Amino acid sequence: MKKRIFVVEDEVLIADGLCRTLDKLGYEALEPALSYKEAVERFENEEADLVILDIYLGGKKTGIDVAEFIRSKSNTPHIFLSSFSDKQTLDLAKQTQPYAYLVKPFGSADVHTAIEVAFNNYEHSVKKNVDNDSQEYISEITATEKIILQKIKEGLTSKEIAEELNVSGSTVKNHRHNICKKLKLPNTTHSLLNWVMRNDNEKF
Repeated sequence: MKKRIFVVEDEVLIADGLCRTLDKLGYEALEPALSYKEAVERFENEEADLVILDIYLGGKKTGIDVAEFIRSKSNTPHIFLSSFSDKQTLDLAKQTQPYAYLVKPFGSADVHTAIEVAFNNYEHSVKKNVDNDSQEYISEITATEKIILQKIKEGLTSKEIAEELNVSGSTVKNHRHNICKKLKLPNTTHSLLNWVMRNDNEKF
């Protein structure tokens, strides 16, 4: 399954070009957001594995503000994109703990390297947290959420889980969101599946 990447960039040509590059590299590029407002609204309704953020979005709110919003909602990793690489900009960006940084202009190889480094760093970070705190996190999971985890472990999709449990798709989506939040995982298609695979011996 392709990794889903959400681009936030106020310059349409750059956003579209980056999305085309992502598609060519084998990722799934979601429709890009062009402003802070659009980014936060879309983030709550999209399932992204990674977010690429331009630091300056042409308004009062910046990509750093978007990153802070994302961190308040989930652990979805992000990469900053900017034509500025001065110390002040880097210091502001580092406060949100990005997993990589892309400086314009960039090539396809730069994009691919930054994304793979970001995913690798993120997976190591999540694995470390799981290894240290797995039992503590699991204790916060409700009985219904444990059933959802078990169904994910069995390889069922959200649609199949909804049909088997006789609930709506949105109900399953809400449960998945809550589980991700409790486990400190990004609210993405892959995160829970990867988590249950890493914790195959856990009894839910």
